[in-house]
Amino acid sequence: MGKRVLISAFIATILVIVIRTILRNNGIHNFFSENSIGGFLIQWSIYVFLILFFKKKV
Repeated sequence: MGKRVLISAFIATILVIVIRTILRNNGIHNFFSENSIGGFLIQWSIYVFLILFFKKKV
């Protein structure tokens, strides 16, 4: 379980950085790209999705 959680957290962090960078570069300044709470919500939702995805795979 620990390895799966660590991998999911790492992938979620990378995806959040990429998504927020793409939003900012395209001129989309919304709740998710500018606010730290919005970034947390994106990261949390991706993290939960990845945990559930890896749980189904194993």
